[in-house]
Amino acid sequence: MGQAEQRAIAHRVQQQLTAELEAFYRGVFDRMSQEHLGDGAMARLTQVILRSRDGALSPLQEAMGSSPAPDDLQKGPSRNA
Repeated sequence: MGQAEQRAIAHRVQQQLTAELEAFYRGVFDRMSQEHLGDGAMARLTQVILRSRDGALSPLQEAMGSSPAPDDLQKGPSRNA
């Protein structure tokens, strides 16, 4: 297997892992929105989850030559549930 093919496979794996992590964090925020947390608790938990998400996704996105958009990092759970 040549280097170009290895890079392509690594890139594909990184993209798949990024998509899986993004889906996981969307699910976390969806579940959080179903809980009856007060605004303060929701805000604190949201910040912890956002830091976790950023820590998980940033290295992958940097390796692929992109970084998370500021809007993506600011998205939290929907309070419309």
